[in-house]
Amino acid sequence: MQADGSAATRRERFDRVREARVSVERGDYGPVTILKGPHKGKLGYYDDDDLGSERRPGKAIVYLGEPFESDYIVIRHADLEKVTAKNIGLERWKRKYPWLARQLGLP
Repeated sequence: MQADGSAATRRERFDRVREARVSVERGDYGPVTILKGPHKGKLGYYDDDDLGSERRPGKAIVYLGEPFESDYIVIRHADLEKVTAKNIGLERWKRKYPWLARQLGLP
């Protein structure tokens, strides 16, 4: 197969995976999975987009433990994925933070 055909096939697969992801947009607050960087694979809580008076376009503030009580990271929205009801990670997160799951109305 030609190099162009291989690249197109790879690109098509990448596009299908990207479309299947539940992306995180500005304001989609709640549980997220971190997709890249040193915290890859961890669950976090996307809480805000601004750090006090400092605006960070395209960035999200994500708590790695209990929201408002633990350390946070600032990460690109593109490097986050919403945790959906079908995600086993959500169940683990709900067991770890039952009080927050109740407050968010998660089943």
